[in-house]
Amino acid sequence: MIDIKKIKQEYKEKVHHISHADYEKGKVVLAGDCVFDLLDIDKFFKGETVYNNGICGDTSSLLLETLYKRVIKYKPNKLFLSVGSNDMGFDGKNVKEIYNNIIDIVKEIKRRSSDTKIYLMTVLPVNPAQKDSINRDYVDTRDNFDINMLNYYIKNYARKNRIKFIDIHKHLKNDIDQLNLNYSIDGFHLNENGYEIVTKLILEQL
Repeated sequence: MIDIKKIKQEYKEKVHHISHADYEKGKVVLAGDCVFDLLDIDKFFKGETVYNNGICGDTSSLLLETLYKRVIKYKPNKLFLSVGSNDMGFDGKNVKEIYNNIIDIVKEIKRRSSDTKIYLMTVLPVNPAQKDSINRDYVDTRDNFDINMLNYYIKNYARKNRIKFIDIHKHLKNDIDQLNLNYSIDGFHLNENGYEIVTKLILEQL
């Protein structure tokens, strides 16, 4: 069972740590949920200055609330955003609500850190396979139809507004639009193979 109280406490502690970090301005920042938080920067981004401000349990609402502490105060040169799945799993938000929050995040960054180049990442699908390894608490609270719809909105918004767009969903799904278990530990979180692909896609933009 998901321990929401523990997630919230760890989230608060991580925001405090990030907001007091000795980061150099004008660098690369990753912000969003566990897709980034669990990414080993030292291992996958050797020789690159990349600040990982992802936090497990992040939602579009929480990211919007903590945007200054995690992004804007550091005036990044490039910002990669990955958020949206937990809105469905934790908050029960619909696709339109999540999409509107993501738009608000982009607008706020443009308003308060105008030199930052934004890269929007698609939301990963889940894999509901009937296997013991599948994390049912996470997988069963999200629907791939909704995830595909959200990604469709994000993609169109990015194109219309000339925002960089990275489709990690396309590279990590199987042939029936589920998360490929070759890239996942539990049908939701990525394994090392998955992170190698995510890293490659990000490095192509650096």
